[in-house]
Amino acid sequence: MRKSPVYFQAAEADFLIEGKGKWLYHIPMKFRHKLLSLMMIYITGIVFVTGLTVYGWTKTSEIQNSVALGTALQVKSREVQSLMKDIVFDLFAPKIYGQLRSLTYSPRSAVTLRQWQNAVFEYKKIFREFMEMNFFLNSEDEFIQDQYLTALTMNDQAMNMLTRMEEILVIMREEYRSAENPYNEMQKNDALTPFFREFQETSYYFSNSFEGFMNYFIRTLEEAAVRFRTRMYLLFMVIDIGIIAGYLLLSLFLARDVNTKLLKVEQAFRAVTHGDFSARMDIFSRDEFGDMSRRFDILVDDLKTNVNSILNLTRDVGSSLTHASQLEDLLSIFTQAIVQDTAADAALVIRNTENNGGEISAVAGSNLEKEDMDKLLKFLERRIMRPGSHLLIQNTRTEEQLPSSITSLLAAPLALDDSHFGVIVSLKMEPEESFSDLGATRFMTFAEFASLTLDNHVKYRALIENQEARFQALQSQVKPHFLYNILSGIIGLNRQGDSESLEKTVLALKEMLRYIQSSSRWASLEAEFDCIEKYCSLQQIRFGSRLNFSLELDPEARYLQVPRLLLQPLVENAVLHGIEPLERPGTLSIRARARRHGGEEGAIIEIIDDGAGFDTSLLEKESNIGIRNVMGRLHMTWPQCHFEISSEPGKGTRVLIEV
Repeated sequence: MRKSPVYFQAAEADFLIEGKGKWLYHIPMKFRHKLLSLMMIYITGIVFVTGLTVYGWTKTSEIQNSVALGTALQVKSREVQSLMKDIVFDLFAPKIYGQLRSLTYSPRSAVTLRQWQNAVFEYKKIFREFMEMNFFLNSEDEFIQDQYLTALTMNDQAMNMLTRMEEILVIMREEYRSAENPYNEMQKNDALTPFFREFQETSYYFSNSFEGFMNYFIRTLEEAAVRFRTRMYLLFMVIDIGIIAGYLLLSLFLARDVNTKLLKVEQAFRAVTHGDFSARMDIFSRDEFGDMSRRFDILVDDLKTNVNSILNLTRDVGSSLTHASQLEDLLSIFTQAIVQDTAADAALVIRNTENNGGEISAVAGSNLEKEDMDKLLKFLERRIMRPGSHLLIQNTRTEEQLPSSITSLLAAPLALDDSHFGVIVSLKMEPEESFSDLGATRFMTFAEFASLTLDNHVKYRALIENQEARFQALQSQVKPHFLYNILSGIIGLNRQGDSESLEKTVLALKEMLRYIQSSSRWASLEAEFDCIEKYCSLQQIRFGSRLNFSLELDPEARYLQVPRLLLQPLVENAVLHGIEPLERPGTLSIRARARRHGGEEGAIIEIIDDGAGFDTSLLEKESNIGIRNVMGRLHMTWPQCHFEISSEPGKGTRVLIEV
């Protein structure tokens, strides 16, 4: 495929010039340069047309002047010829010539040789001016140049003839003016004998050869002028059309280029305003639009980074928080998150003291010298240790009260309820670096989040402590009630005199008391089943063959943590209210199997007896400490857990717990 030597890319307005299969030049153009180039093309076209107009006018004027001088030269040539004839007639037939002249009612011409010589001189002058015109000297037309040279040759011959005639006329005027018959006298002089022949040749040459050639030469000049004007008109039309078409074409290309890029700019900004930070302008030109596209992409990336950094900060803080996190741990998490997820070199939390001073509670990142730290504390105590204030210093060199090791500083207060808890500070310590306004906004947002998290943490800890107190109160209800029932059984054995069963009961009670008196709130499901087994064994000593029990524990659920003594009140309730009223033996089954729900481990626990049963509609009306206690602790521990009791009189009871 043939390659074009010049390629113009309209969309980018970049010029690529190719030679011998290789790119020689690649000229990127700024948009302002494109406009300037378009203007220069327009101005260049105007200048070119103006210059061409001046050239055409000048050239036409030169031709017209040549024609005018040629015409004047013809007139002067006839005058020279006429004067020369008058001199000859006046010499040879003065009377006849005078009479002939009187017939025209004109006075006799007193033609002198001087008049003729002056006419010849003026003829030579006009001819020289005619032949020295720029049109002839600069003309590239070979035909006109040939005629020009021919005119020079013919003029030289004419001048030679006139010179010869002048010599003879001078002699005749001086020697034969007073002679009666000048013609006879001239015949005696051999030098004057050829006069009439030369006069005839000179007259013929002037009137026919030279004047005829000059007429032809002048017509040629007039035709050249017509041809030149025609060419100029055509050239004007072609150039004007070319300039207008080129200017319109380039204008359309530029307008299309600008319109396309403006559309991309509009679409990109509209996408960003709707929250789409993946939007790109995709303008890859090297003009201002390309620069704006690159800066826009950087800005969008910064915005996206800003949003992501807030998410990362909150995610890092949230993932680091645990149920047992203390206030000091939370403050340390704040500072570490700032250093990890922002461009800060160091971060610290300054806690407000009772005397409105400050003490450092958490530090992360680069360490400050003690002297710099003291200086920073004093500065912040004066500038920001008060509610509602914030501080942004992008260039600390202007602050003489700050340490020289800090180059940029961000500080915002931490609020706790309506009180001023302290200040969180972000520092840059690298030379020539500073926080941007976007970074400041991100920091202020995180400071607000930190204040909310701090406030929620304090309230959460207070709630947990309150809930823990309530839980301990509920759990303490189990112990005296449980001991009361066991001691009642021991008293009954003692009355029966069954010392062996009494001893077994006391030893089993000892093991249970060790489990009950543990300070830990939690226990594994396996430990809870061991406690229930000991309790059922104690009750079996009391009831004998009237009580049968079985325990089934799924090995996968052995280590599941549950509140201590969660199942014992339910088992005790089944024994005392389900089995004891029977006149027949009763069976109690406790089962637990593992389950997984929502990606978390759990268990399904069932306590089933075939005892007396009851009407569940009366459950809420009657006071049952055991069941109410278990339900309260369950919902305090797992608000979403499932607790269900199903029973009918005479058909036993089933308790289902899903955690």
